[in-house]
Amino acid sequence: MNFSALPKTAMGILMVMIFIIPQSFMALKLPLLAVVLIGMMMEGIRNRWEIRSRAVQPYYILFCLMSITWAIIGLTKGNDEIAIMEALRVYVIYMVIYFVLVIFVSNLNYETHVDQIVIIGALGIGLVAIYTLADQIVSLGWIPQFIKDEMFLEVGLHDGYVQMNNVNIGMLTFIAPYLLSRLMLSEPNDRHAYLILALVVAVVAAILASRRIVLILLLIVPLLIFTIHIITCQPNRYYLQRRSRNYFLILLTTGVGIWLFSYWGLDFFDGFVGRVMSAFDSDNDDVRSLQHAALMSGFTDNFFWGTGFGGVTDVIRSDERPWTFELTYSRLLFNGGLIGFGLVMLFYIVYLLLVLHKIRHAAHAPLYISLLVGFLSVSIASATNPYLSSFDFLFALSIIPLILNTEDQPHERSTNEQAQP
Repeated sequence: MNFSALPKTAMGILMVMIFIIPQSFMALKLPLLAVVLIGMMMEGIRNRWEIRSRAVQPYYILFCLMSITWAIIGLTKGNDEIAIMEALRVYVIYMVIYFVLVIFVSNLNYETHVDQIVIIGALGIGLVAIYTLADQIVSLGWIPQFIKDEMFLEVGLHDGYVQMNNVNIGMLTFIAPYLLSRLMLSEPNDRHAYLILALVVAVVAAILASRRIVLILLLIVPLLIFTIHIITCQPNRYYLQRRSRNYFLILLTTGVGIWLFSYWGLDFFDGFVGRVMSAFDSDNDDVRSLQHAALMSGFTDNFFWGTGFGGVTDVIRSDERPWTFELTYSRLLFNGGLIGFGLVMLFYIVYLLLVLHKIRHAAHAPLYISLLVGFLSVSIASATNPYLSSFDFLFALSIIPLILNTEDQPHERSTNEQAQP
C-alpha cells in the first residue's frame, strides 16, 4: 500500500463530504482530517512542502488577530462566553486548520482534481434532493431517520413550489457558479459533458429546494467573469463572448418557456416564478428585514468598535443561541463596528488584488477565475445567509490563499489567442 497517497485520498474524500454533508457528521470527517494533518506533518519533516507566497501566513495571522480582538471586545461588553468561545473556535481554530490544509493542497497537483470533486459534489447534492422529494411523496424510507435529522432532510410542498432545508443545498452557491464558470472558460474536452450534467443537476436541485439565491448567482456569473477578464487582461475574450451569447440564449429560452407554462396555468411553474420574483419584493415584516433593522440599530449604538462577538439584539433568531443572525454583513457591522467592518473589507480588497495580479500571469488562469467566481458567489450569498459560521463553509475563505500559494508558470499568449475570430 502506498501510504504517501493516503493523505491525498483522505483530502479528496473530505472535500466531497464537505460539499455533500456540510454542517453534519463531523465524527466521519474528523478521522479524515486527522489523516491529512498527520500526513502534512510527515511531509513537513521531510521538507516536501513549502509556503510559496509571502502573503499566505499574514492572511491567516491577521484574520485570527482580528477575531481575537473582537472576542476580547465581546468579553469587555459582558457578552455570553459560549458565544465568544464559538467565535474563537470557528474563526481562529478552524482557520488555523484550514491554513494547514491550504499548504497541503497547494503543494499537490490539485488542478487536475478540482473539477472531479465539484462534479461529484453536485451529483451527490442533486441525488439527495431528488430522494428527499421522492421520499416525501411516496415514503421510500431508504434512509434512516437519524441521518435525516442530522442532515435536516426536510421538504415542504407548498402552493406551486417545493422548499427543502437540506444542509447541503447552501453549497450550490459555490458549486453552480463554479461549474458555469468552468464551462464558459474551458475548451471542449472529454470532461465537458460531465460539467454540463453536473450543472444541470445543480440547477434542478436549486429549483427543487426553491433556493433563489443560486439562480440569481447564475445570472451574474458572466458579469463576474467578464469583470475579472478585463482586470486581468486575459486572452480569448472573443471565445468567451461566444460562450456567453450561447448561455444567454439558453437562459432566455428557458425563461420564456417557464413564463409560457406559468401563463397556461400550470401551478408548479406559476408558483416557481412567483417564488423567484418574491426575492425582489420589499417586506418590512420579513424576518431578515427585522434582523437587519435591529442590527443596524445596535450598530449605531456601538458605532466605532461594535459589540464584539456575542452581541444580541431585540430580534432573536434562536432562543438557544440568540447571538446568531442570518445576515452576515449586517452582523459584521453590529459585532465589529465601523473599524472592524472597515478592516475586514480592506483586508479582502488587498488580497483580491493580489489574486487578480496572479491570475494575470497564471497558466491555470481559467481554473483560478472559476475558483474566484465561486468565492465571490459564496460571499454574495452570505449577505442573507449565515454560511460563513461553520467549518465546512469556511473552505470558501481559503480559496484566496490557495490560489496565491499554488506554484504556476506564466502563460504565453499566442497571436491566435489574441486574434478576433
